[in-house]
Amino acid sequence: MNSLNRRNFLKLSTLAAGAATILPSKIFGAEAPSKQVTFGFVGTGNMGSSNIDRVLRLKDQGARAIAVCDVDKIFRERAAKRINKIYGDTSCKLVTGDFRELTRNKELDAIVVSTPDHWHALIALDAIRHGKDVFCEKPLTHSIREGQALVAALRQHKRVGQTGTMQRSDASFRYVADVIQQGALGKIDHIDILIPANNKYVGATWTPEAVPDGLDYDMWLGPAPFAPYTKQRTHYQFRYIMDYAGGQTTNWGAHYIDIAQWALSMDQSGPVAVDGAGEFPTTGLFTAPTRVDFTATYASGVRLRVKTRTDGIYDGNIIFFGEKGWIDVSRSKLKASDDALLTIGGGPKKVKIEGGDPSGILHMTDFLACIRSRESCVADFAIGHRTTTICNLGNIAMRLRRPLKWDPVKEEFSGDQQANSLKERAYRAPWTLL
Repeated sequence: MNSLNRRNFLKLSTLAAGAATILPSKIFGAEAPSKQVTFGFVGTGNMGSSNIDRVLRLKDQGARAIAVCDVDKIFRERAAKRINKIYGDTSCKLVTGDFRELTRNKELDAIVVSTPDHWHALIALDAIRHGKDVFCEKPLTHSIREGQALVAALRQHKRVGQTGTMQRSDASFRYVADVIQQGALGKIDHIDILIPANNKYVGATWTPEAVPDGLDYDMWLGPAPFAPYTKQRTHYQFRYIMDYAGGQTTNWGAHYIDIAQWALSMDQSGPVAVDGAGEFPTTGLFTAPTRVDFTATYASGVRLRVKTRTDGIYDGNIIFFGEKGWIDVSRSKLKASDDALLTIGGGPKKVKIEGGDPSGILHMTDFLACIRSRESCVADFAIGHRTTTICNLGNIAMRLRRPLKWDPVKEEFSGDQQANSLKERAYRAPWTLL
């Protein structure tokens, strides 16, 4: 293992032991207000609810949830009620629909961003600029330019940032990345990533609807172009509309591309070329690819292909092909061309945590530990940005349907003005990136 991955591996192993036994508060000094880390949550729906649960389960390690924000009144009030029930009091002091009431609140140490993708960067940037550490769901940003701005701000303000690519904190994925870096497969030739097909669909036509009571729809749209409300546009289904997200490329692809980058020791860099030919809807509300297929090529010659799976399984997986064999890893399996590849150093060090969700708990625990130590997280924003960049490169290549050359140092397309124009998105007033 290189020194960076050894440090992260050992740190996560130590955190795993702590999480498994749930150490008493006095060890962390949780009773002392100066040792307590206060959290606020922007976005309390699907992933937001899961992230609230993870922080609540770390209450004996000094984490405290005290504020929630959601543009949907039903969601935010439900989240506050749940937090107060766990603590047995009225700990959730701030319940609002405007994220700035959290990002600029001096009582909060950390902000967890679990909104639709088009909001990630603006909320995280405001939090960082107001002295907060940030956990931001994947994909880290909605555009390449947003990622560049976010990494720069994190460094300038000396804050801690964790990207929600939680597979980095899973034993099987950590193991695969480490053994590949050790050379167990020899020189890597190519990598195949399979991601699930879309799991939501909208017909060729749709009808505008009245905005429900309690939903601040203008705030939900935020920097995205104005569009009439329909329930199929918001909440989970936003991810299939390119104004708000990048489809399964950024939804599932971000998780597995992150592991590929890590295993190749390229997670602070990227490929030098990308080519794609996916399929996009021609009618209806959804605009994200219905079939993903693109290939990113690294300077070393390694080819990373990401495509939609056709077997109906709603999970991703990644297969590394090298001189000495192959390894196939997903959330549910770990296979290899030779069983000996699965037992190096004793194999993956699995951790059992009461109530399940070991990788999610360890990932949030790593964020909490780094808030205290001021070290970089296992999925620091610089890493999350590079992963998200490849997702965006893939979507851009599929949209333009021609080979593109990418400079991972300058972070720009070489001699291609049209492609470079797609590195950023226009914002609806009054929202701006800087």
